[in-house]
Amino acid sequence: MSATADQDFVIHEDQWVGETVLQSTFTSQLLNLGSYSSIQPEEYSSVVSVGVLQDLLAYVSSEHSYLRDLPPRQPQRVNSIDFVELEHLQPDILVHAVLRVVNFTVLTEAVYSYRGQKQKKVMLTVEQAQDQHYVLVLWGPGAAWYPQLQRKKGYIWEFKYLFVQRNYALENLELHTTPWSSCECLFDDDKRAIAFKAKFQKSALSFVKISDLATHLEDKCSGVVLIKAQISELAFPLTAAQKITLNAHSSLKSIFSSLPNIVYTGCAKCGLELETDENRIYKQCFRCLPFTLKKMYYRPALMTVVDGSHDVCICVGSQLIEKILLNISADCLNRVIVPSSEITYGMVVADLFHSLLAVSAKPCILKIQSLFVLDENSCPLQQDFSLLDFYPDIVKHGANALL
Repeated sequence: MSATADQDFVIHEDQWVGETVLQSTFTSQLLNLGSYSSIQPEEYSSVVSVGVLQDLLAYVSSEHSYLRDLPPRQPQRVNSIDFVELEHLQPDILVHAVLRVVNFTVLTEAVYSYRGQKQKKVMLTVEQAQDQHYVLVLWGPGAAWYPQLQRKKGYIWEFKYLFVQRNYALENLELHTTPWSSCECLFDDDKRAIAFKAKFQKSALSFVKISDLATHLEDKCSGVVLIKAQISELAFPLTAAQKITLNAHSSLKSIFSSLPNIVYTGCAKCGLELETDENRIYKQCFRCLPFTLKKMYYRPALMTVVDGSHDVCICVGSQLIEKILLNISADCLNRVIVPSSEITYGMVVADLFHSLLAVSAKPCILKIQSLFVLDENSCPLQQDFSLLDFYPDIVKHGANALL
């Protein structure tokens, strides 16, 4: 229930419809009194007449008796909104949440009006635990976040003042932005991001079998597995006959000088490497036309990992190379970290590679997809390994030392 002071209303005669309505003004105030069973008229005597409120309660009791049976609700205060875990969501409350943005959906057929303009419904897929996805709907001003969220897909974000609403069609709970909602992308060294990753990695590890490399090669089972091993080498193919190899023998200076060759300019939509013409102008990606934007990418690599006397080569995609490098984009390598510093992001990336491949480096946990093709005697005809995720224990030390 709610009530307002009657002097803040004006009576409006709608002659077209033929009815009399109360119309709010700029000084109107809305006071939430809570549920029927919890209202004490004397408590609000300074703002609402006790007699008026008692008459309202009597009217509700006689005309809408079902409201008397509603359980009392504890009103939320703006300064006491809690951060929640998605698995513990409750409907019809405001929450804060730290979330990883997984994917986006723009519903072109679901159009609504906002500030006189038609706006498409934007839905995010978010998660706090491995493969446990929830929906976050961006409404009104929140829809303006879409471009920056799209650029930083896979990053960790802090969202505030989200409303939890039940989707009765799908029988699940969704998060919806409100006019007070805000979002902030968290850096990897932020305490909130570190805490999130610790929980996320714990949930990821609980769903996947952990194995040592020797056992996995002996079992010859295709599937997803976690391997704890040391990274000994990264090879970046440039052409069929040429590659750049980084290992424990590579100096920090040589790694830094190699960086321009392990990045490439590609289509910002599909990632295809773009060739240049005789004037060194990049050709367009014909399959993505009319989309013509370009972006810098790290080249995919072959990662050699070692566990005892066993080693394998693992295919690593461009996005995971970026994740290994603390999400430092290939576009940023020539930029300084702060205007007053001479340290560039490229120097940080070189130091990260150097720390990762050092002989003294600790093993990392690697989530890999393995494929074994066996003959009739269970001897491997083919074995392929692809990196799905990377859980570092030591990579940050190099960056912290440099900074």
